[in-house]
Amino acid sequence: MSVAILSLKNLSFNRNEKPVFDPIDLEVKEGDMIHIKGANGSGKTTLLRILVGLLQPSSGSIKHQGVDLQACLYDYFSNIAYVGHNSAVKDSLTVFENLCWMSGKNKSVDSHINTLEIFGLMSQKDSLCGELSAGQKRKVALTRILHNDAKIWFLDEPINALDSQGVSILKKAMEKHKNNQGIVVFASHQDVMIGDVKKILIRNTIH
Repeated sequence: MSVAILSLKNLSFNRNEKPVFDPIDLEVKEGDMIHIKGANGSGKTTLLRILVGLLQPSSGSIKHQGVDLQACLYDYFSNIAYVGHNSAVKDSLTVFENLCWMSGKNKSVDSHINTLEIFGLMSQKDSLCGELSAGQKRKVALTRILHNDAKIWFLDEPINALDSQGVSILKKAMEKHKNNQGIVVFASHQDVMIGDVKKILIRNTIH
């Protein structure tokens, strides 16, 4: 039996001494697609922020390949990619410059161009991000997942502001990553018709 890539045991988070969601037990393995679903304020973003190390849980544990997360942070962070619900692009940079900034020095110019082509952003390549629509900014933010070798993708409300073409492109990217034994964990209050979603968080309960 393969070791879970990510294991949550009795994980909970309190805000103002009140639980944001019920304790969660969950195992995530290669090729899993995890949909964290719930209404606004149900704790979806909080859970994602815990999983990417931006918040500490109030109780419970997180393990990465059987090792406590705090003991393997460097390895873990090198294997995750996170796109929050805010697009977090630099308005003063062009689309191409943002992609270079987000991906560091490890990718070639041809790789940058290929990623922009996949998301249909070539015509905006030299446009300042401050001049783009919300949907275009979202596409720019999402290019980082295609431009990253991370095993685990964490996406918060990934289809927000995307047009139908953008949603289709993103779904294909998510399914391809899953089929290549990657892991996709995404939070959305909407039903996203995509592949085989393994676990869903609804009304504070994992199903």
